[in-house]
Amino acid sequence: MATPLQRPAGNPVDSPAAHSPTGCPIDDSAGNATDIATGSPTGGPTGNPVAAPAAPGAWPVLGHTPVLMRRPLEFVTSLTAHGDVVRIRLGRLPAYAVTHPALVRHVLVDGARDFSRGRLFDKASAFLGEGLAATSGALHRSQRRVIQPAFSRQRIAACVPVMRHVAQSIVSGWVPGRTVAVDHAMNDYSLAVVTRTLLPDSLESRSGEAFQQALPVLTRGMMVRMILPEWWARLPTPGNRRFEQARRTMAELVAEAVAAQRAGRAGMLSVLLAPQEGPAEGEHRLTARQFQDHVTSIAMAGVETTGASLAWFFHELGRHPELEARVHAEVDTVLVGRPPRHEDLPRLEFTTRVILETLRRYAPWLITRRARSPVRLGAVTVPAGAEILYSPYALHHDARWHPDPYRFDPDRWLPDRCRDLPRGAFLPFGAGAHKCIGDAFALTEMTVAAAVICRHWRLRPAPGVRVRAVARAEIHPDALPMVAERR
Repeated sequence: MATPLQRPAGNPVDSPAAHSPTGCPIDDSAGNATDIATGSPTGGPTGNPVAAPAAPGAWPVLGHTPVLMRRPLEFVTSLTAHGDVVRIRLGRLPAYAVTHPALVRHVLVDGARDFSRGRLFDKASAFLGEGLAATSGALHRSQRRVIQPAFSRQRIAACVPVMRHVAQSIVSGWVPGRTVAVDHAMNDYSLAVVTRTLLPDSLESRSGEAFQQALPVLTRGMMVRMILPEWWARLPTPGNRRFEQARRTMAELVAEAVAAQRAGRAGMLSVLLAPQEGPAEGEHRLTARQFQDHVTSIAMAGVETTGASLAWFFHELGRHPELEARVHAEVDTVLVGRPPRHEDLPRLEFTTRVILETLRRYAPWLITRRARSPVRLGAVTVPAGAEILYSPYALHHDARWHPDPYRFDPDRWLPDRCRDLPRGAFLPFGAGAHKCIGDAFALTEMTVAAAVICRHWRLRPAPGVRVRAVARAEIHPDALPMVAERR
């Protein structure tokens, strides 16, 4: 996913993501980032290099792996107190956590050519192959050019009726006063949207259920493999066996979808299989395996992330009735009793701010890069081959950039309050060349679901239930039962 686009209020919509607050420096356009603390370019010298301070709490041999496994969110948010670049250990492997937004932006945007995707994506390549989410450099750039037309404004706008229909189908079985597993319902929604828009209509209910079951096993397994040593993944543990089974299941389901796509059943990704002229110099033609890898990447990114974000959206509305009332009033005013259309989305301004605040509070917790050569980051020089870690979750909970960061406050995204937010401090979808290609699609999908559901329903927290955040690739609720009430 990626950051919303900026536009003056009242202007025509020029992208599906354009219905976001304005004046906030949360885009990822090119430009020279500046180190806020020193006023010096983030990638250039700031005096004699110094050693990165080490994070406390490392175990002998295991390093910081135990705390990363047990308390990941507390650990990544604690690193800011130790410096802008902090040395940690993944077992015996040294790594550098970058905690300052200007330095993170340098890694992702201004100095991006000095970095490859890193350890997390190496592990993901075991089942993503050469998909867009796992490649770097020239191959990534050429593949992204091929795939980008599938996510054009016109194609996403054409998906809004499907998104609306799926959301209406999800709530059609709700009974007032009954408990709904909202996390499951939102995953069902995002899975159905992916299979009915991006992919051909080939994943029937049985296959869809298998897909849904495989996703959390793969995302959790990918993060565990990033943290633990290489030999661990080869052990015949129950978790490793589940991971291998999930990988085989995913491969079979995607192969089925690709076969259906090639048989002529339409989907957004059919643009990748349309007859093409020979590639221009420097362009890349997708092989059959690469197409399958891209389908896997996009399907995985398009289900778990959006489903979790929508679940948290309704969790926060349930916890804050005053915010829920504002969303309901806006939906009633804008839609005037009818289902949402694409042209309505820019007018759902407060609803969009609630979505942005949800993305801030529940962002990805750890992402990697790898230095291709020795690189200066502020006062620290990291060696070639070093693993670089950054945490959107930690950046989003840093009180220097987001005052009172654990308070859910959608109005922090009003233009006059967020326009001074430094670039790199809000990264729900990444930035630079590897920014999520489906950012506009995801924002549109979430806004449509919010509007459809909030027209007729409110969701109340289930009595006596404490909702806990679980860190996989994304931050998920461990379970989210809520009581459905008719408005």
